[in-house]
Amino acid sequence: MAFADQLKKLMAESGCKAVDLARISGLSEAAISDYLRGKKEPRGKQSIAIAKALHVSLDTLWETEFDPRITPQSPYPHSAVKQEVALKLTRIGEGQAQAVLAFINALEEVEKSLMQSP
Repeated sequence: MAFADQLKKLMAESGCKAVDLARISGLSEAAISDYLRGKKEPRGKQSIAIAKALHVSLDTLWETEFDPRITPQSPYPHSAVKQEVALKLTRIGEGQAQAVLAFINALEEVEKSLMQSP
């Protein structure tokens, strides 16, 4: 799928219009229009701005089909549960990720206190 098609698909899924994407990403409406028509493709910083605005990863934006569960050369083997968590974390927004991190930190504190109890 061409970048323009992927961008249209992601915008449709999020209910985002071109003018909204331009405003949220900080890019010009003309640039967004060029991307949607397939006239141009965004570079590094522009891609990051679009991905953040749409709350997707760069892999999703560029449709690289990266799947963190499939990492045979990874030196750190992960359980299926950890792999599923990692995959889901790539799909959530920054605020949600911070809430998940706070929850994990709270669980660690509970675990520490339980380990110290006689």
